[in-house]
Amino acid sequence: MSMVVCGDFQPTGLLALVDEECWFPKATDKSLVDKLIAQHSTHAKFQKPTDFRDKANFSLIHYAGKVDYSCDQWLLKNMDPLNENVVSLLQESSLDFMKTIWKDGQCVIKSPLMRYAI
Repeated sequence: MSMVVCGDFQPTGLLALVDEECWFPKATDKSLVDKLIAQHSTHAKFQKPTDFRDKANFSLIHYAGKVDYSCDQWLLKNMDPLNENVVSLLQESSLDFMKTIWKDGQCVIKSPLMRYAI
């Protein structure tokens, strides 16, 4: 099998990187920030801190202006399990879109916490 490398490589999105980093047991908020900067530092809407005293780990340029983000405990917060009742409600939603994206929702065991995957 041969592999074709496209010159049009798209970096992994911010939320996908947060989710991906949660699967690595030794991942830290710093390793997440390092990956975000490595993947997105060349993007016009992404800015890394210019001063070591900045409390923000990175900034995004939104329609409303520059928004600073600090990644303190992002990995921990992203690993919070969803209550089974919440998943059931989303699967039985009256909105077709919600039903569609949650129809295959299943429990994925990730020690020590449980996570739900779509």
